[in-house]
Amino acid sequence: MHPFIRLLLPACLVLPLLLPEVAAKPTFEKNGEVMIPRADFGVDGGKATARFRATRWGMYDLMVEGTAGAGLKATLNGQGPVGAPSLPDQLGRYYMKKAGPCVIELNGIAEGVMALRLVPACEGKDVVQEKGKAIELDARDCRISGVMLRYEPNPKKLCIGFWGNPNDYPVWNYTVATAGKYEVILTQGCGRGGGGSRAVLETGGASLEFTVKDTGGYQNWIDVSLGEVTLEKATPQKLTVKVLKKARGIMDIRRIVLKPVK
Repeated sequence: MHPFIRLLLPACLVLPLLLPEVAAKPTFEKNGEVMIPRADFGVDGGKATARFRATRWGMYDLMVEGTAGAGLKATLNGQGPVGAPSLPDQLGRYYMKKAGPCVIELNGIAEGVMALRLVPACEGKDVVQEKGKAIELDARDCRISGVMLRYEPNPKKLCIGFWGNPNDYPVWNYTVATAGKYEVILTQGCGRGGGGSRAVLETGGASLEFTVKDTGGYQNWIDVSLGEVTLEKATPQKLTVKVLKKARGIMDIRRIVLKPVK
């Protein structure tokens, strides 16, 4: 072997160890969850930073994969939590004000954190029926499963919008106090020329299919009766609205009311 090559050989063996490690990218799940592995964290002193681009604004629970050290605190785009942790692996509930660049900073002992997980959360509350009354499911009270759909807090809207991805859907959790039959009334809007999507509302073991109506504007609201469902008393229920076939547009939803049938 040439002496010059013999001198280079050790350096060639060491070189791969000196190359920077390629960080993994955040994983965006179909249900809207964002998984950020530790490989994506930047560490500077006692602070760990994770950067990514959010596809939607809205409320999220910030969860830890691994072990959260004592006193570990987090901020999202410089803001602290709007809700305290309710689970051991939760750092808090955070509101993302807009889609786009997002920065999560961890301050404290973060050695045991293997990944961060952002989970879409309800911006309102789970609904509990007043006995004998209608069950009102406002847009604010749903949780989003999806990457684009979101609650729009603009006072002129107060609805679920940005429904461009037909795989996205809203989920309401509610509790029934009075058993019986209920008429399901959907308040929807759809832009001119955008009607015609087929969708299904599912709750209480029933599936109510319907065609989205063109209302001439996404905030031109109309009430549509979708049919009746039978609900059991004092039973936690879930209600979803899913797209079966997308037309030019889908729709905005402002509320859903389950009205007792006398």
